[in-house]
Amino acid sequence: MFGPPRRIPGLFVLGLLPALLAGCAALVGSYRPLPTGAVPPAVAVSSFENCSGFAGQWELGTGMADLLVSELVKSRNFVVVERGQLGRVVDEIERQRRKWFRSEGRVDEGRLRNARYLIRGQINDFSQVGGSRIGMALRNVAAFGGGGCRARVAITLTIVDVETGEIADSVLCSATAAARAAYASGSYRNVTFGGDAFFKTPLGSATAQAIRRGVRAILKAVPKIAWTPMIADVADGRVILNGGKARGFRVGRLYAVRGEGRRVTDPATGELLADIAGPIVGTLRVTDVQRDIAYAEVVRGRDFHRGQRLEPAGDQPAK
Repeated sequence: MFGPPRRIPGLFVLGLLPALLAGCAALVGSYRPLPTGAVPPAVAVSSFENCSGFAGQWELGTGMADLLVSELVKSRNFVVVERGQLGRVVDEIERQRRKWFRSEGRVDEGRLRNARYLIRGQINDFSQVGGSRIGMALRNVAAFGGGGCRARVAITLTIVDVETGEIADSVLCSATAAARAAYASGSYRNVTFGGDAFFKTPLGSATAQAIRRGVRAILKAVPKIAWTPMIADVADGRVILNGGKARGFRVGRLYAVRGEGRRVTDPATGELLADIAGPIVGTLRVTDVQRDIAYAEVVRGRDFHRGQRLEPAGDQPAK
């Protein structure tokens, strides 16, 4: 179907540079940081459904999901939890409980992180046209004529709120990449999906751009959760708070302690109408601040426990 490789004239190499550079540049993530005080939401990514019609050498479903996971992690805006290989993680935890394994170094049970949002994807387009077409032929060798080529990748990302099962948002992310002059011949036979060589192709460049646009869309769609000062533990007569210097705790600062609140829901639909704060049941004063935790003494009230919310109530030097 395709002729033997031929030498690429210097002009063609220069013409290809925009596509190569676009692929490299697309790998460098640039995302706005979370607002001050926001808590990174926990998300999980499921395998993508390939609806593009492409049936080449790559497994696009798992490959696209892995790229999205990698970009979400690099953005530093999310806590990404494993779901695709969670069974293996659980198997290792259960294996460590057996009598043949030493107790030292055994992981604690009940520490697997819960995801608040599940992201599932659908690949709508994964194609390249111009010069010579690729698609099913990508399984073997793809060749492109001097007329240039254009690749297009389109994905749909659906964000599901795990607590309610509702779809929080669904976004379409697409990108194209073109070379002014295409490859005289190009072989994808030894190109690994997601590898450096892949991202130097028009298809790789379009894929990277679509994934990055998807991450930006997720950033906009997922609600920002503000960090809240709370009681983390009560031990030896001292109250331990859930933050340290970076969270703004200071020695002498007073905090009002709220009792249990109430969630009010619609009796017909079960829809959450309001979170009503509980009454103020006491006051704490910060006595010691470390990097990640702070300690407080009781000024008023008693029977404090883990999970109670705090509200700033001014400053008072410790005695």
